[in-house]
Amino acid sequence: MSTMLNRIKSFQFPSFTVPIFLLFLCIISFGLLIPWIGFYWDDWAFAWISQKLGSAGLSNYFSTNRPVWGLLYQMTTPLLGETPWRWQVFALFWRWTSAVALWWLVRLLWPEHKEAALWVSALFAVYPGFSQQHIAITYGHFYVVYTLFLLSQALTVLAIRREQRYWIWSALALALSLFNLLAMEYFFVLEMTRFALIWAALSGQGEGWRGRLRQTVKHGWPYLVTFLTAALWRVFFFQYQTQNYETRLLDDLKAQPFGALLKLAGAVSRDIWTASFGAWGQAFRLPDAAELGGRTTQLYWGLILLAIFAIILYLLKQADANAPRNTTRDWALPAVMTGLFSLLAAGWPFWLTRLTVGLDYPTDRFTFPFMLGTSLLLAGLVNLAPLRRQWPRLVLLGIALSFAVGTHFENANAFRRSWNTQKSLFWQLAWRAPSLEPGTTVLSNDLPVPFCSDNSLTSPLNWMYAPESASQEMPYMLYYPTVRLELGLKDLKPGLPIEQNYLATTFTGNTSQVIAIHYEPPACLRVLDSQIEPLNKMIPEMMRSSTSLSSAEWIHPEAGESAAQPPAGIFGAEPAHQWCYYFEKADLARQLGDWETVAALGNEAFNLGDYPNDPTERMPFIEGYAHTGSWSRAEELTRESADITPLMQPLLCRLWERIDANAPAGDEKTSAVDTMWAELGCQ
Repeated sequence: MSTMLNRIKSFQFPSFTVPIFLLFLCIISFGLLIPWIGFYWDDWAFAWISQKLGSAGLSNYFSTNRPVWGLLYQMTTPLLGETPWRWQVFALFWRWTSAVALWWLVRLLWPEHKEAALWVSALFAVYPGFSQQHIAITYGHFYVVYTLFLLSQALTVLAIRREQRYWIWSALALALSLFNLLAMEYFFVLEMTRFALIWAALSGQGEGWRGRLRQTVKHGWPYLVTFLTAALWRVFFFQYQTQNYETRLLDDLKAQPFGALLKLAGAVSRDIWTASFGAWGQAFRLPDAAELGGRTTQLYWGLILLAIFAIILYLLKQADANAPRNTTRDWALPAVMTGLFSLLAAGWPFWLTRLTVGLDYPTDRFTFPFMLGTSLLLAGLVNLAPLRRQWPRLVLLGIALSFAVGTHFENANAFRRSWNTQKSLFWQLAWRAPSLEPGTTVLSNDLPVPFCSDNSLTSPLNWMYAPESASQEMPYMLYYPTVRLELGLKDLKPGLPIEQNYLATTFTGNTSQVIAIHYEPPACLRVLDSQIEPLNKMIPEMMRSSTSLSSAEWIHPEAGESAAQPPAGIFGAEPAHQWCYYFEKADLARQLGDWETVAALGNEAFNLGDYPNDPTERMPFIEGYAHTGSWSRAEELTRESADITPLMQPLLCRLWERIDANAPAGDEKTSAVDTMWAELGCQ
């Protein structure tokens, strides 16, 4: 027994298990909710264009926006297709490979200090400043470039360490460096970190600082030439370099040099702090249990406790926890200095364009290039902590990593909820509008779909209503009037052209062919009624104005297989029919004047355990019951709606005015209309 205990006590994980440990970190951080996570933001455009317009469409899309990077998409999208979970695994895989590449790089830099590579790569793998991991198509390809960039740096150090194959490793490093420089701007200036890494790799060669500087120049000049060549191409030959973002810093320096430099210094210090200490401080910001949900909060804490146990155990069993401080600090100060240099190089794409690095969506994507420097800096600082033994540092590091894991689980849950909202949105739209006239613009309130914009959601709209279309003319467009007014949407007046360049395709429409919708769950999606909704003060003013353009004539009834449905490969099977299904179908039947169907759907809907979540959701049934002679039921539902809020009064008055004008004449109708007008106080 004592022998077994001694073996357990003396057991240590070998170095080759570090990539497995990094994979474990990535899975518990980003992989647990993958089956319930879908597409978001630019991923929708990439998925739709690749599946409907193919390689040529992707080439057009990226022609004015990182064309070299776009070549990656042309290779990957045919392989992974339209299934969201595959792309989530893709993004997780490349985040892991980038961490492994960094582990190899640091092992080459400080081969006698294996804990350096473990700490730096672990901090990198779960870096908490970037929350958009689950926008998987977009950022999975970011991580491809990051991996190749780090491999290029590692090959440079390998060439220095193993000179017998110097030119082979250097040629590979130069090729990968060139790809990074041409692919995207995020890691462009970060290339300068290579010189700090070369300097660190030359440590201990006994040539003094002048000799070391000469060696750094000797090894680094080919990369400098490559960098300058790529910079010249971007500045003088790539005509779309400033297509999306202008280099405002240069204009500021010309106008007010001293003031611009002061602002630049403030931005540099602020962004470095935000992306490093601010990002890791965010990991310890505990979630609001009321917002996260009781059960999910329990899972959050359970995951953190599991992570603390597993991570600290691994760290303790991967290093000599009792090692004195002076045996492990040789790498710490160089790591801190290299990390600071990397942080100073990381932000120039954003400082030149005056973009602010943040820790919330969408600006936390700018933390990407800071991940390397932050990981080196913090690993070095932890090792320099004034502690006599190593194990307290490992415990501190393990707790930080575990809370970062918890932060990513919280982020993943936000993406899960967003995906559920997207699925509900498109299924309800499909039930309400089985077919849309091509050329229709859908005007919507700012939908409560985090991590998506109207531009994003235009892709699934086209996917659903034109699944076979591969035309360069996009049939449908989704607009938020709050965003597009005076841009693509010139005014909320009929007869105005709408033109929108979608890079790979173009939409052409008109403000005379519009439907307006409103969706604010848990309420159901509603196609806004142009006769009634202008009086509805429960919806945004912009949407009340939009109803003047809206017409249900662009919605056509379809049945069976010809009816639009969200693509099953993305959205999954049709959900169970609850209240909103019956509401949408009843509102469609109301549009068509099929009052018997409206009343029949009402009978089914009101017998459900579910119920309306908005007082306006009773209105189709009020009208349906009135037209089929169920006047008492129509009156009852009217009273229920009116009792919820006085804001329903003008809507119900207008509804009963329409009922009076269109329902079959009779004494019961006259009595019911007079009663409702009197009770509602209609004029």
